[in-house]
Amino acid sequence: MFFVMLAEVFIYVPSIANFRQTWIREKLISAEIAILAIEASPDYMVSEMLTKELLDAAGVTAIVRQKDDNRRLVLATDQTIDIVRRYDLRNPNWLDLIVDTFRIMLHDHPDVAYVMVKGYTSDKAMEPIEIIFDEELLCKELMTYSRNILFLSIFISIVTAFLVFLSLSGFMIRPVREIIDNMIRFRESPEDLHRQITPRKRKDEMGVITQELADLQEEVRKALIQKNRQANLGIAVNKINHDLRNILSSAQLVSDHLGTIDNPVVKKLAPRFMGALDRGVRLCENTLQYGAAESEKLTLKDIHLAHLIDDVKTALGHQQRGNIIFENNVPVNFRLNGDADQLHRVFLNLTRNAAQAMDYDGTIQISAEQKDTQNIIIVEDNGPGIPEKIQENLFTPFHSNNKGGTGLGLAISKEIIEAHGGILSLVKSDQDGSIFEIILP
Repeated sequence: MFFVMLAEVFIYVPSIANFRQTWIREKLISAEIAILAIEASPDYMVSEMLTKELLDAAGVTAIVRQKDDNRRLVLATDQTIDIVRRYDLRNPNWLDLIVDTFRIMLHDHPDVAYVMVKGYTSDKAMEPIEIIFDEELLCKELMTYSRNILFLSIFISIVTAFLVFLSLSGFMIRPVREIIDNMIRFRESPEDLHRQITPRKRKDEMGVITQELADLQEEVRKALIQKNRQANLGIAVNKINHDLRNILSSAQLVSDHLGTIDNPVVKKLAPRFMGALDRGVRLCENTLQYGAAESEKLTLKDIHLAHLIDDVKTALGHQQRGNIIFENNVPVNFRLNGDADQLHRVFLNLTRNAAQAMDYDGTIQISAEQKDTQNIIIVEDNGPGIPEKIQENLFTPFHSNNKGGTGLGLAISKEIIEAHGGILSLVKSDQDGSIFEIILP
């Protein structure tokens, strides 16, 4: 309604000026008819009664026409006329017409305020006519016209607003409400196929939204079904792993006893058997750890990274068998905010993988630096590198590049770093070694 009324204002301003000009032109035409009646009479003389009737019919107080022979035909009564304003409509300017119109409407008129208007009738070749009338008559007509325009504008704005409301309700509001209701129902039971929205056959944005929402709901529904199946399968695998680990642990006790038997065949096969059991137990343990990793919560605190790397070096030394050179190049005063246990697990996984790749004979270096608001940690080794085919699935669970590995170490490490808001990536890997980069906030 507001915008319709605003538009009506821009329409009203030239319209009221045109109404005033039309009203005066009608008076000029009526005055010309009265002058023609005088010209038809002998010696241009008419009675006082006829003069009054002609002026009343024209709706003016006096009429004057200048003839070519400098004669003036005047049609007026004997009363005294004081003219307060004069208007010339022979060559009007649109801005002057608007200003004069509002000046008439807003002016405080006395009881009688005569104005003189000079202008043409329908034929500009004829002499112009001057008419004198009470300006209050024109002011009343302008106010009546304005009031009618106001009522008409209000009616148009109400009808327009109602039609716009119906249009918006039908084309936008109702479809949006249906989408909202559908999203609420879908959230309650995403797996229910009947709660999926039906796309609207429209070419506009609403049709695109409903189509995209339907596609999204279909993808979410399938993903949830698959997730539930994988979750159930994961529970079953964990149970199997738990029982299998116990079985393998019992088998380890037997294998330890086999190592004491003085039999060449047994002594030859026992190490392979014990290695297979170790790998089986380690696979079960890593699988159980990976399955429980998502539920672990971080305990963030201030960490001296150099001290943490020293602990990793010690832990790796207990597990290694060979000649590994471990260089801790982290500055002594280097500190960061994180979970010490989880980060220890990450660095132990990275260094143990490097040691296994080098067959426990090589150099591992860990360095760190701060750039802007980031902590950059580099884990480097001089091993044989990681094959390109394995690099594609390096952080994917159960894709291992080490003989006997489970492929869960890097996957778990990546999840831990991402939980800290950081990034774990392989920067380089070739025949000269591999470089892993950790970026932490």
